[in-house]
Amino acid sequence: MFANEAILKFKMLGAVGLVALGCSVLFAQNLKLTALEKKNREIADREMREILQYGHLEVAGEVMAESYIQHNPNVPNGRAGFLKAMGNRKPDELQPGWKNPPTMVITSGPFVLYMFERKDKDPDDPSKEYTWDHFDMLRVENGKIQEHWDEVEKRAP
Repeated sequence: MFANEAILKFKMLGAVGLVALGCSVLFAQNLKLTALEKKNREIADREMREILQYGHLEVAGEVMAESYIQHNPNVPNGRAGFLKAMGNRKPDELQPGWKNPPTMVITSGPFVLYMFERKDKDPDDPSKEYTWDHFDMLRVENGKIQEHWDEVEKRAP
């Protein structure tokens, strides 16, 4: 039994070490962003936080290209298509922080990748929840978001 406990502790320490290493790499990555990458991240943050989390659709004209390319099959291309898909959402009062902060943000050149933790009802047992990760990736060029990707699948009409 002692050997199994020692192996388990060794595995746990290894896992903690990998998480710490990953966090330090991400922290270091944010310190080394170029001025353009920082600006791209600020623009991308506005779509993710101000538009998608707080519902301020009026911000779209400031941060999204008119020819915005949408890779989510449920949302049409173009800024106008995006706004139509978002409907007539009533915006929440904008706060300085995120409603649901990303668990990870990686910026590389024109690309900004966000990971968000989500919770849903377990389809096998609706009395339980499970946690999963959602991603959004944006391409920012010329001061506007040009393109968006996520893992969302096509919904039935």
